[in-house]
Amino acid sequence: MAIRSVVSGIDRLNNSITNCNMLLIFPLIGVMLFDVVIRYFLNSPVIWGTELGMMIFGLYMIFSGPSSVLDKVQVGIDLFSSKWKPRTRGMVSCITYIFTAVLFFQLLITSAIYALESWEMQEVSCSAWGQPVYHWKALIPVAFFLTFLQTIAEFLRNFWLALTGKELE
Repeated sequence: MAIRSVVSGIDRLNNSITNCNMLLIFPLIGVMLFDVVIRYFLNSPVIWGTELGMMIFGLYMIFSGPSSVLDKVQVGIDLFSSKWKPRTRGMVSCITYIFTAVLFFQLLITSAIYALESWEMQEVSCSAWGQPVYHWKALIPVAFFLTFLQTIAEFLRNFWLALTGKELE
């Protein structure tokens, strides 16, 4: 079935990216550990340690978005929906995911404009390090695109539930 293929393809893509994203914790720990050791034990701080740690952490966080939609870790109130029939729950969730998709699509467009402007002016940070940041900012719309795709997959899952009364496998 086409819906099942699309949903499982999006899920596989985002699971793969999430698995790679989880590995960013290791360079983050390395940079932060290096920064602390060099700053406090050798009394010779580097100007780039904290900023690079923040950049890696930011990347780690924005690429956690698709997996948060997939794993349904957002705040939800199941007080009412847990008592609904599956088809009703699917219909209401479809409405919710339409609004969510519109939000992520708008974030995608806005962040893409922001990233293009940053890339065109070859933006650098205003810290003492002055590192280029346009390549980091170019990754923001990519993360929003993946989150938007996962939102579409969740919509399709709930659309299937609303139509058939059965979970999409």
